[in-house]
Amino acid sequence: MKKKILALLTLLIWGNYIYAQEEEVIDASKPTNFYSQMDIQFEHAGSNDQYGLRNSFIIAPSEKHLVLGELPILHNTKTGATGIGDVRLRYFYLPYKNYDKLIGAFGPSIDVYAPTGNVDKGLGNGRWVVAPGLTLGVMAFEKVQFFPIISYQYMSEVAGQVDMAGNTAMHGMTFQVVTPIVFNPKMYMQVTPIVQLPDFRHAHTNLACEILLAYSIREKMQLSGFYKADQTYGQTFRLGTTIFF
Repeated sequence: MKKKILALLTLLIWGNYIYAQEEEVIDASKPTNFYSQMDIQFEHAGSNDQYGLRNSFIIAPSEKHLVLGELPILHNTKTGATGIGDVRLRYFYLPYKNYDKLIGAFGPSIDVYAPTGNVDKGLGNGRWVVAPGLTLGVMAFEKVQFFPIISYQYMSEVAGQVDMAGNTAMHGMTFQVVTPIVFNPKMYMQVTPIVQLPDFRHAHTNLACEILLAYSIREKMQLSGFYKADQTYGQTFRLGTTIFF
């Protein structure tokens, strides 16, 4: 009888251990937490007369590596055109993460936008964009952190319009601070002020601010709303869902 009880206790302890190992607590509020996921967002960009779906797919093979691919499918109400927008690829490497420290994370990343959207039909900007950057995580408070990101940004000439006045390659930089605010385990917000210097040859800066609100309806499913106000490009709204796997 004692052997049976001991075997049962061992089985229960082992089962609880396996369950704890398999159960994953998802905290997507921090940009330095990597998860494999799929995002489908309905988007409306008022100033560009665009609406459509912004689809992204993220592969995170480990806590240190993240690869993102983004494929927007857009419709321009002015031109009546529908098609693929500018495709985005991103790689993020995180060599250090320790949220018990004030400096909780840092790592380099690179963003690449390809001019796959037809610029004449209002579906893209016609430029290659390459933006390597560095992210730092500052664990200021338990429920509020700061993730400053500084990036160099290269934008090529607009493809196929070499003779267009002012059509030159640009070298600039972007500074932004992703600020997660966690309300409870199911709901968080990110506020991100952005300062962009599109071209080092000119002193003009562009200001923007992003607000993301996300709510977990299931363990591996989130609903989100996104708003961006941009000094140059106007307002953008998104509403969609994220599925983690």
